[in-house]
Amino acid sequence: MIRPVVNDPAQSLAVMRRALFLSSFPIGILTLGIPIYAPAKLGANAVQVGMLFSIYALMTLLMRPIVGPAMDRWGRRRFFIAGVSLQLLSNVFFAAGSSFDWLFWGRLMQGVAAGLLWLSAYAITADLAAQGRQGNMFGAVEEMLARGGLYGAAIGAPILLVTRFEQTAWAIVFFFYAILNAFGLWLAWRHLPETYHTVQRQHVINEKSAVTRPLILLAVIVVCTSTANAGLAPILIQFVQSNINSDPIVLALAYLPSAIVFSFLQSRLGKVSDRVGRRPPIAAGLITSGISSALAPNLVILMPLVKQWVLLPYVGLWISEAIAFSAATPAEQALVADLSGERSRGKAFAVYTSALSVGQVIGPTLSGILYASVTHSAPFYFNTIVLWLGAAIMMLFIQEPRRHVALEPMPHEPPSQWPSSGGR
Repeated sequence: MIRPVVNDPAQSLAVMRRALFLSSFPIGILTLGIPIYAPAKLGANAVQVGMLFSIYALMTLLMRPIVGPAMDRWGRRRFFIAGVSLQLLSNVFFAAGSSFDWLFWGRLMQGVAAGLLWLSAYAITADLAAQGRQGNMFGAVEEMLARGGLYGAAIGAPILLVTRFEQTAWAIVFFFYAILNAFGLWLAWRHLPETYHTVQRQHVINEKSAVTRPLILLAVIVVCTSTANAGLAPILIQFVQSNINSDPIVLALAYLPSAIVFSFLQSRLGKVSDRVGRRPPIAAGLITSGISSALAPNLVILMPLVKQWVLLPYVGLWISEAIAFSAATPAEQALVADLSGERSRGKAFAVYTSALSVGQVIGPTLSGILYASVTHSAPFYFNTIVLWLGAAIMMLFIQEPRRHVALEPMPHEPPSQWPSSGGR
């Protein structure tokens, strides 16, 4: 029988956040690096580059329905440790990336690692939030993905750009990531406790089902909104490059403020759902993103007046969208935890993350078809309609379960980010 050994939820969250942070450094640089490094240095064609992205998404999607129920049987910690370990191994494969095969197997392992790592992290957070009654814990975890990717890109991108993606530089960067990842693995192995415990069978019969009607409805919303958002991301970059500025450095600087918002505000804005409920922040995030999508294809009319400075309104849209989703994403994950019982959190988050993955697989293809076959603005308006419809369904048809109020406050706020001194 698995017994909980958690004495301080905030301390346990700190350990998990540090391990996640240290294992997330490669994420940002791979998005930029694979389309440049693989064709230029390894001779990969467009199909092979697409495979490197598809295999990651596919393995993540396949892992989640398996890992969720398994965590509800055997606990969270071992799956988290396995995810960090596989992420470390994938960095070793990337560092040795002297051929397409090395990158392919590295991406495959990274996809498996993501299916293990993030699903277990969500379940651990739900366990800790149930003890500490802090919904903003989910924001604290989400920040690690964004912050690790941001720091990793800040370290790796200058080295790779200056050296023109030479294989030696590529190997050094990912070897450094592997060292950080190994330290994160050591932290998790030594200091992360098991957060899940089994209960007596007579108590289980009164437990909430893992797949309740509200959870199914939420998953449908997530599939649709994830499809819209995942499809719009690459289309937006193409649209800006074609109509405003094609310089990748300028585009990176334009995205930087919103990346900083995602990296540092999600835990703070996650507190909103603790005060006003889960549904309003989610609906507000969907509505705000829909407004941004509707405005984006029309801002080019300002080009004759302000020329390249038209990027500034886009920066404003991306910042407002980042702020809205920094409040909405933790609220969405906290709602999943609210809709699941103690023994079914793994299954519930498997449903939720699988819905996200389905949208991420469908979205780019669907938006590409709309962009090429209908009109360049079609994906933007499709995104707006889907997001606003999701907001309406959220407010009209999903009822939040009553949440218990903590009898005592947490011993302290979510811990400050390591290794920096700033808190979240």
